[in-house]
Amino acid sequence: MKTTINGHSIEFEPRHDETALEVIRERAGLTGTKLACGGGICGACTVRVAGVALCSCLMPATQMDGKEIETIEQHGRDNLHPVQRAFMANEGLQCGFCTPGFINEGIAFYDRWRAEYGTKTPSREQVALAMSGHLCRCAAYIGIYDAIQQACAGQFDDMTDLIAPRVDALEKVTGEATYTVDAVLGTQQLEGKILRSIHPHAIIRSVDKRAALALDGVLAVTDLLAGKERVRWVGQPIVGVAAVDEQSAEKALSLIKVDYDIQPAVIDFRAAMDKNSAEVYPDGKSDMPTAAEGMSLPYRWENNVGHIPFSLITSKRPNKAARKIDAARQSNSKNLSEYTFHNAQQVHTALEPHATIAQWTGTTALHVIASTQNVHALRTKIADHFDLDREQVTVESHYIGGGFGGKQGLYEETIAAVTLARATQGRAVRVVASRFEDLAYTGLRPGSLSETSILTNDDGSPQAIRLHAYGDAGIASGTIAATGYSTMSPSGILRDLRDYAVLTNTTAGKPFRGPDAPVARWAIEQAIDEAAVKHQLDPVAMRRKWWPDHAIKNRLLDWVESLPAWQTRGAVGSDEGRYKRGIGLAATQWFFLYNPDVEVKVSVSPAGITVHCATQDIGNGTRTALAKAVEDAMGIDRNTVRLDIGNADRPLGPTAGGSQVTTSVYPTTFTATARVMAHLVEEAEAKLGLKEPIAGQGGITHQGGFTPWDAVWAIAEPFSFTEKRGKEQGMTAALMNLAMGENDPSIGRRFGHGMVVTEVEVDTRLGKIRPINVWTAVAVGRIFVPELATSQLYSGVIQGLGYALYEAKQYDFKTGHTLTGNLNDYRLPGIGDTPDIHVHYDEEGHEKIRGQGFGLAELATIGVAASVGNAVYHATGWRPTNTPITPQDVVSGLQGV
Repeated sequence: MKTTINGHSIEFEPRHDETALEVIRERAGLTGTKLACGGGICGACTVRVAGVALCSCLMPATQMDGKEIETIEQHGRDNLHPVQRAFMANEGLQCGFCTPGFINEGIAFYDRWRAEYGTKTPSREQVALAMSGHLCRCAAYIGIYDAIQQACAGQFDDMTDLIAPRVDALEKVTGEATYTVDAVLGTQQLEGKILRSIHPHAIIRSVDKRAALALDGVLAVTDLLAGKERVRWVGQPIVGVAAVDEQSAEKALSLIKVDYDIQPAVIDFRAAMDKNSAEVYPDGKSDMPTAAEGMSLPYRWENNVGHIPFSLITSKRPNKAARKIDAARQSNSKNLSEYTFHNAQQVHTALEPHATIAQWTGTTALHVIASTQNVHALRTKIADHFDLDREQVTVESHYIGGGFGGKQGLYEETIAAVTLARATQGRAVRVVASRFEDLAYTGLRPGSLSETSILTNDDGSPQAIRLHAYGDAGIASGTIAATGYSTMSPSGILRDLRDYAVLTNTTAGKPFRGPDAPVARWAIEQAIDEAAVKHQLDPVAMRRKWWPDHAIKNRLLDWVESLPAWQTRGAVGSDEGRYKRGIGLAATQWFFLYNPDVEVKVSVSPAGITVHCATQDIGNGTRTALAKAVEDAMGIDRNTVRLDIGNADRPLGPTAGGSQVTTSVYPTTFTATARVMAHLVEEAEAKLGLKEPIAGQGGITHQGGFTPWDAVWAIAEPFSFTEKRGKEQGMTAALMNLAMGENDPSIGRRFGHGMVVTEVEVDTRLGKIRPINVWTAVAVGRIFVPELATSQLYSGVIQGLGYALYEAKQYDFKTGHTLTGNLNDYRLPGIGDTPDIHVHYDEEGHEKIRGQGFGLAELATIGVAASVGNAVYHATGWRPTNTPITPQDVVSGLQGV
């Protein structure tokens, strides 16, 4: 069989079940084309066949015969297509994993559009229709809209200069970026697979591996139970297999026989709250994981329900708060607003699944490539788990296809890869989760049930608040929605805040962008909105009563009141007809997280400036933040700065999580660069004989002229400076062991603040909710990289809309198996779901901290769902209490209005 890929002829004999995607990636070695869903849903594998965009994961290899196929590599850095240039210029990407598919579809659309319409600009609706078969979990849809519209309009046809705020954009739009799923260690890399429990609770009597070990092509079958006999959830690893190819590994799994002693299990979260339900940990909770990565919390347990005693510390006179709320309930006071809210579990769904490659050299040196948010701490965790010194372990992670909090620790794919590699005598082993495994078994944002009461005074000012949050994190504890809110509530009010963990025999929860905060905001902000209704107050006026003296919050509320859409906002449910529009407000707040132990090294050689740090870029823009700090200090193009990240051997870097990265690395890099500049001035004075040299933007000014930096470092001896971030004054120590490893982030006494205003249209007949506009404002001080900050805000809004309207992990309550195991059943926001998003920055108020600003990625998303809930109420007079707000819930709820 013969096919042509990017103009090169390839002859091969396909397997009967082989896909075009496998041929492209494995036989042709073109890894820009990605496997993300395997079902033709996400579009990451899109190629062009005779100019037509097709999903290569669905195309049988037998259909490639005689075809002309083009992949993303057809347009490399030396012959970029206008669509690629437009994506780079418009921030049409973040992690970049989905980007090749979008660009191939975009090129096909560009060709059709230009042939029929010339340089007319397509509408958003036309672009959305063309791109409807593609998903971007980073939600870079605003930039994608702009990129395709501008490319079709001819704005990039004759452009030769590259415009790209993101320094790694070129590698991502050309398919050059190598992710963990693309990497290869050695020449004989093996494929690893995991045999998982098919029961939610069982004791393993025996495992028969003999037939699997006897299979041709199988090199190792290893135990993954680590001495345990009990499995507690469907999907828990039991055995790992390493084989020469994926097909052999899968066949080996089918030959392993497991004898289960099935135990009672509880799957339904509400059923688990019954004290007579089947116990998840009948043998003790010593091996119970936590949904808050690295955070150990003390619980008092009654069967599957545990509560945190220090809720009494984070509360304020909780018994008095409870008495006042109970009395108000008895008297049917209009000053009391209370609901029970529920949030479904949300799955991270990074398009690059969990993946690790491991290779041993002898028995003492281990090399790991992993899709991780924390290379530095992962090395420590691996060393501890496998009884090694840290110096014996190398961990790399150069391009990561999204994380969103779910790739911060040592997880099953890494343990399996390292264990299997140890058994294969020097062969590398790759373990990659399938899309089903990634959705079903690798983690999730915990669900919650929140009993919420707000008691106000007669003028609407707050008097007492009650939030009892029951976390739904599967076999894990560690949810702290109420505790987290305690640091953000008005200081003078009575607070009865309690967190409970409810255990079930399901997958363990993990941190997810803004852990637990969307739960608290969904409950509290809707209760505040309800109180405003009862007091006949505008929602802005109501929130001013909560924060009468808070300068930043009141500036943000001034901004809300200045919005024309807010000024013309009508009464609740005032729209006539089938389609009703509403506008909702939610206030939001997040911690000032940074890592005081972060170190950044800036080195100089005749080749230029290099920044070294053991951090990683998951699409959040770490590379660009580092390069931008050098650009701002020296006045050189950020794209000329070399970046040495993604390796645990470099100076300690921050976790990509909690909005701590930029505020940890930018000021540190800027200061290190300033020291480099001072040294270069000395070098220039000594070696070039410059008189009265002064460091400046772009180079050195001196008597008689100006010498650019590249001319100075060309003659300088190689040298470097390493700078440590250090603690801020007035900062707390690490809170409750909040750590991903040995490098604990610190929490400041300051907060980032925000307001989210959302306009929705509700179809009262079919129950569909369509977001139309979102206005989002953040006050986090200085915005270090404005283009990427705006992209993060867009992303946070769209992910928040997914939480509010679409996303829910669902189980079969009888078997414990996941029902939402593909991207059809687990619904992510698509480009057509994207509203117009408007961004406002308030940069005042944080001038005293180093760098004068901090992170915003968490702040961008945590209040979005609550603003949607309040908008739905404003449109219809019905208040949603569950996320996601399904069409069925809307139709049912409106029947009671």
